[in-house]
Parts: sequence; C-alpha cells; structure tokens
Amino acid sequence: MCSNVVVGLPSPPNLNGTLSSPTPTNTSNAKDGDNLVMNHTGVGGGYKWRLVIAYDGTRYAGWQYQSSPPTIQCFVEKVLMQATKLERKDLSLVGASRTDKGVHAWGQVAHFVTPFNYDSIDSIHAALNGLLPSDIRVREISPAVPEFHARFSAKSKIYHYKVYNDTFMDPFQRDYAYHSAHKLNPAVMREAAKYFIGKHDFSAFANASQKERVRDPVKNIFRFDVIEMGALLQLEVEGSGFLYRQVRNMVKHSS
Repeated sequence: MCSNVVVGLPSPPNLNGTLSSPTPTNTSNAKDGDNLVMNHTGVGGGYKWRLVIAYDGTRYAGWQYQSSPPTIQCFVEKVLMQATKLERKDLSLVGASRTDKGVHAWGQVAHFVTPFNYDSIDSIHAALNGLLPSDIRVREISPAVPEFHARFSAKSKIYHYKVYNDTFMDPFQRDYAYHSAHKLNPAVMREAAKYFIGKHDFSAFANASQKERVRDPVKNIFRFDVIEMGALLQLEVEGSGFLYRQVRNMVKHSS
C-alpha cells in the first residue's frame, strides 16, 4: 500500500501506499504555544500557516478536493471553516501532493491563509483535531513566511509501498500492504531500482490518460530503496517530484 511522507512506489491497481511529507523551505521556527506577534504577513495583508497532516486513506478518495466521494482536503477544509469562521475560498488550502484513493500519509504538508493572527496556536491545533475524524490528524501547525508554498517549496517527496510477500496475507496488513504470493527477489529488485536513480524523462511511466498534460516530464530520483522487514518488503522512492502514477509504474517494472 502507499503512504504519504513523501515516499511512494508504483503498485498494482488498488495497492495502498504511504506518502511522507516534503521537506519545506522558509518555514518559521516558532513552536506550538509561542506567542505569534511576529512578522509573517504579506499574503494579501494576511497570515500564512503550515500544516503537517497524517491520515489513513482507506476510506477516502485521495487528497484532492471533491464533494463526493469524500477526500482528505474536503474534511480538512470543513474543520478549518468551522475553526476560523472563514469561507473555503478565503482559506486557500493547498496540499504538497495529490494522493490516490486508499493512499495513506504520515507527513502531507499543506498551507492555508487567514486575515488575522493567533496569539497562540495551541487552541486552533486542538480544535482542528477535535473536529476531524479519528483517521485524520494535524500533527503540526506553525506560522509560515509569505514565500512558503506547500507544493513549490518542497525539496523532495518520498513514497513508500509495502508488499507482503508470503503465501497467505496477514489480515492486519490488508489495508497497508499489497499481497504477493509469488516469491520476489529483493536483490534483483535493488539492481533494477538503480536504473531509475538520477534525472530522467519519465514520460513513459506516466498514466496514459495523462501524457498529453505532462509539462515537465524530467524528474530527479534521489533514491529507490528495497527494504526487507520479514515478510514485508518496503519500497521507498525519494525524488524532486513525480508524474501521475509514476511511482506505481516504477514499482511494477522493478518487481
């Protein structure tokens, strides 16, 4: 399955993944609870805030906003509107990456703006997590400088894919790993993964329906690791960015 850190690998349809958060630039060093009488204005005279969000994506149709079926952005915007009393268009919530249906995240970075400052962010942090469903949590909230952008300030993104490689699937892993009863060879997979590292044109690994919309197919892959964890194989890809379903297709061709 896939998760959001910023880590992701290609997988078969319905494979769950985890995405880890991109490393932001130009963020403030303020801690939760600090008094925020500080100069981070400049967003149309307002204030910009950085979020780090974790979620179990099993029952969601990805990150990107849509009214139905439910998405992560839809729920986060809903509670932000409740907590700030602002309209959706005024919050301008932006996520670092889109994630597909069923993909999980540990560090999805996002930002939003408000026309007012907070004396303390402890209260809004607690309010957001109190309003969100239990499978979505705001891990961090901090003030950001006007130049910070959740998507464009990211230095790298990491995707994790987990494959449970045994005859029978562990029922506790069914929402978090892809089951492969066929015995995989991690050593061979590592050799194949080396060919993806570096700066390449990844047009051939983009989803076919998206190829016409690819503006910048050249991406820099920093690492592609195959980690053995008992019956679990964790595939981690870190890069400057990825095309639509690029990582899924990379994983398929390395397995």
